[in-house]
Amino acid sequence: MAKETVRRECINFLRVCQPFCSRLFEHRRAVLSFQFFSRTMLPEMLAEERRFQIREILTAQRTVSASELCDRLKVTAATIRRDLAALEQEGVLVRSHGGAVSRMSSTNFQPTYDALLRSENEEKRQIARAAEQFVLDGDTIFLEGSTTVFELARRLIHRHRLTVVTNSPTIVCELQRSTGVTVMCTGGDLQKDTFYLSGEWAQRALSEIRLDKAILGVSAIDPRYGVSTAHHAEAQITRMVSKAAKTRIALADHTKFGRQRFAFVGPVTDIDILITDSGTDPKYVEEVRDAGVQVIVAEPARSKSNDSRTFTHKS
Repeated sequence: MAKETVRRECINFLRVCQPFCSRLFEHRRAVLSFQFFSRTMLPEMLAEERRFQIREILTAQRTVSASELCDRLKVTAATIRRDLAALEQEGVLVRSHGGAVSRMSSTNFQPTYDALLRSENEEKRQIARAAEQFVLDGDTIFLEGSTTVFELARRLIHRHRLTVVTNSPTIVCELQRSTGVTVMCTGGDLQKDTFYLSGEWAQRALSEIRLDKAILGVSAIDPRYGVSTAHHAEAQITRMVSKAAKTRIALADHTKFGRQRFAFVGPVTDIDILITDSGTDPKYVEEVRDAGVQVIVAEPARSKSNDSRTFTHKS
């Protein structure tokens, strides 16, 4: 009983601290190398990642077979059965013979911040590297509270005379140790699932400022429909920030394309620069470029010889 209590306390501690402490997250594997943690915590964290991926699959195709999930997630049938049972209890799906059927609305599905923080990590780092070139010392910028934008924030710690306005508690905590970055937080109502601030206080703060650049995460982008998100409050904040900025830069990994969410943010033409990764379907890239948006495709940084093709755009 005592061991179980300690185990649960350790899990709760890391879950609370992980979004705020990037160093803890970076060294998660080192922490888990301790025998006690590796036996008790790693499976639970991996289970959450798997279940997030199952949600994503069901959002895209509505039904899925157990055998397909085994192949895609590289786990056993018994593991998939446990995952599907857990998701059924949460009301996410209904198990059917040999698989599952989604009960989620694809328009308002919003993964937790913790799950997003561990998904598409390499692509987010690639996008952040490409976005970093647009942030200059002396700029006043807005960093929106997405996990992709958080990756960019981590790269700005050593900048000078940079002013950052944000609605993200995690970005505030990340940049507080920088001596050259002034950090301003909008305040507002904390959305606990996605860990950003919105509401009347945030809107009032944003109505009184002007920005050189707004760097925004994207929940869903369809070249014909536009940009959208699962929450109306988030859409309001994004629209206000876009109006306050001279240049609007959107960061979106390949999983965000071809999707529509509940709350409309604006047409793709509201974006000046869109940065994505090389996994994005070329048809989406071309459609956004045809709308007059500068599109940059960030590729893995393999060598200096790749620099000439890492950032490609067409006006």
